[in-house]
Amino acid sequence: MAYAPVTSGYRSALQLRTAEVLEKYRSYDPPHMAAFGAELRDSAPACACLAYAINQLAQRSHAAFPVHGQMVQMLVDVYAKVGTAAKLAEDIEPLFYKVHEHDIMRLEEPRKGFAGEQMWNIRAGQQTDGGGIKNRRSVLYAASAYIAHVYGNEYAPEHMMVVYREYCELAEAIQNFAGCIRLIHDRTNDVEPVEQPITDAVGDVLGALEAAGSEAAKLMPAFRRFHAKDLAKHETPRKGPAGEGRWDV
Repeated sequence: MAYAPVTSGYRSALQLRTAEVLEKYRSYDPPHMAAFGAELRDSAPACACLAYAINQLAQRSHAAFPVHGQMVQMLVDVYAKVGTAAKLAEDIEPLFYKVHEHDIMRLEEPRKGFAGEQMWNIRAGQQTDGGGIKNRRSVLYAASAYIAHVYGNEYAPEHMMVVYREYCELAEAIQNFAGCIRLIHDRTNDVEPVEQPITDAVGDVLGALEAAGSEAAKLMPAFRRFHAKDLAKHETPRKGPAGEGRWDV
């Protein structure tokens, strides 16, 4: 007979996926401002992917998973804070296009084509791979979209100890994603030639994500409080798993 996993037997799918996103993003070095502009542009939909995953967990907790109603509400509160970060991130693209209108024009509407426009370059020769920002692929969004895909189409835990790990590690998952936004923020401070309002706008998004992570850190102790008896069946089973299993519904 197969027994359910103990508390530490599973890792959060969201924590694992966001860790992969952070690891991939740490190694990404945008070659020019056209590429970095795409990262700024898509910070909002990337945040929305994380919010979507949390919303899916909240909806399934409400409709299918036997968890205390207060846990669902706490999860909705976390989702709302991530949603706030996504909403703040929506301001970055129009602000970026406004503050850097002339810079972006050189990329997207080059005068006399790129061959002509590059004569204004600081360094001799063409510094982009051609093309502007609008249709350029964002590394952050491409990686984050996979998170939404997994939660929307593939994630279907069959046991509550798996769900428990999602609640336990949600704070870490949010911090992983916030780490990507922090990398963008650091670049606006130290590397990329952007104006201060851009740095401030990215900082606002980062602050909102960190607030969401702090809110998510309350989930594990609350889960253990509301479901102490349920967890005890798995962590300290009476007469071992075989004995405790005789109480199974």
